[in-house]
Amino acid sequence: MTTQAAPGALAPDTRTRILDLAENLLLERGFNAFSYQHLAKALGMKPAAIHYHYPSKDDLGTAIVARQLRRLRKWRDLPRVADLPPAEQLEALFAVYDNHARQECRVCLFGALAADFRTLPAPMQAELRTFNGELTAWLAQVLAVGKATGALRFVGSPSAKAVQVLTTLAGALQVARVHDETPYHTIVSQLRLELLA
Repeated sequence: MTTQAAPGALAPDTRTRILDLAENLLLERGFNAFSYQHLAKALGMKPAAIHYHYPSKDDLGTAIVARQLRRLRKWRDLPRVADLPPAEQLEALFAVYDNHARQECRVCLFGALAADFRTLPAPMQAELRTFNGELTAWLAQVLAVGKATGALRFVGSPSAKAVQVLTTLAGALQVARVHDETPYHTIVSQLRLELLA
């Protein structure tokens, strides 16, 4: 659910540049493995400038997850996703995770934060729970329609299967980080084999 700037678009403002870099560091290293000093050095500014936009790292972390939640909602409601039949909606979701795998085997936001969840600030935890809940509910609906129409097959409830699929995708990205993309693609191929009628 990440977005790229369009060619010819205006350069991002300072607040967005800080958020973009912090998100990249979070996905590469984890939330607890970077500081405002890292951000300031990479952006060529004083830490005070970062504090001006995000008074605390808690504020910055919450802003990262809140932006990802907005991206999810926008992506989910795009006609090129919302109007697809269930099997193609599932493929659209796989494409998002494929993009992470292609970007030096980056983990997804949930995968990056889940291990550190107990150390995250409460507002950030709440945003992550909302993000994961909405993604799971969306996928459960896709799976329910797919099962009802015969486009998808699985045993059990759509909500349970949605949790399993998302957990498998997050885990596949973690495995790819340790090895390479090969096991990730093997795992996603297995999901296709099991789900696509």
